[in-house]
Amino acid sequence: MFPISYDGKWFRYLMVFIFLGAAMETDIYLPTFPEILNNFNTNAVMVQRILSYNFIGICLGSLMYGPLSDHFGRRKILMFGFSVFLASSIGCIFSTKIEALLAFRLLQGFGSSACVIVGTAMIFDLFEENPAAKLMADINTLVVSLMALAPLIGSWISLHMGYKANFVFIAALVSISATMCFLFLPESLNVDKRKKLQLKRVATDYKTVLASPVFWCNTLMTSFIFATIMVYVSNMSLLYIEQLNVSPDVFPLYQMATLGTFVIVSLNNGRLIDKYGIEKLKVIGLGIIFLAPLVFFLAPDSMINTPLFLTSTMCLFSTGAGLSAGLFFAKSMNVFPELTGIAASLVTAIRLFIVSAAIDLGSQVYNGTAQSIINVMTGIIVVLASLSLLNFKRQA
Repeated sequence: MFPISYDGKWFRYLMVFIFLGAAMETDIYLPTFPEILNNFNTNAVMVQRILSYNFIGICLGSLMYGPLSDHFGRRKILMFGFSVFLASSIGCIFSTKIEALLAFRLLQGFGSSACVIVGTAMIFDLFEENPAAKLMADINTLVVSLMALAPLIGSWISLHMGYKANFVFIAALVSISATMCFLFLPESLNVDKRKKLQLKRVATDYKTVLASPVFWCNTLMTSFIFATIMVYVSNMSLLYIEQLNVSPDVFPLYQMATLGTFVIVSLNNGRLIDKYGIEKLKVIGLGIIFLAPLVFFLAPDSMINTPLFLTSTMCLFSTGAGLSAGLFFAKSMNVFPELTGIAASLVTAIRLFIVSAAIDLGSQVYNGTAQSIINVMTGIIVVLASLSLLNFKRQA
């Protein structure tokens, strides 16, 4: 290993490699859902579980990697996660049945969650709160940017080489990232700061974090915001391509518009925080989020079933999400600065459990119409609004 100093620019580039594969492996397959549905001779519910099973795997891994990395160190656990990530990505390539593909997608999520958990913990190991928050904002922007670009890349790969080539692409990307981190990434957790892997202590740490109303409130706010987006994203390809007759090579542009809006808003968050303050920006973001279901409710049926209107309204939602989601996440991570590994595990696990449950609910309710997706999204936003009201009352 040839370690690189964490305070140099090359360390930031290595952080990119940690998050790179995990950021792309979720959304790169979305444009291929109709092709997978036909090739595996299955139904829409099973195809959408390609996404929800992946999130379940991330959720399960998230609960383990925090305590394990607190004990063994960040590098060892990260490399273990990369190994699982790579092996399961290769498994996806050779899957011939939908059940096998779902199993490998679950394992793929389990492996990729090490990148998210360990990468986040390393940042909070090495930096004070403000620099860590700024670096996390940059990483989150990068992650969402990659998520926005992933469908374009996946669509191009699928059109020219078939949907399985996407699995090959992810396997190659993970292999490169793992090699770079193995050769150059330094250990961020000193031996004297590591904690013994004792179930009682781990349970106590989890209990400490879970007993905090502030942690729960901010984590749930983040979770329901992302759940709303992912219910829409998981159904997009089947709705737009199969029902609204959008061309497969044009479809990624609609998805990129939704996620790209989130990126653009997130990039300006630092400047907006200086101008409005964190709490006011949260209120503005939530207000914009609550406008989206109102727009859907007031729109006539003829508009609801047009790709341009659906995408424009979701861009409005993404604006509010970009303003507020990262602020709630940062607050969750900073409630217990001495328990960053545990906090990262719980934040990720709770968020993805809620997101995967929402995706599965959306797939069950989806009947080929935009209204069925809007109904599920509206229900989640109502829960988010209720939680916001309770939070503001608590603060008052």
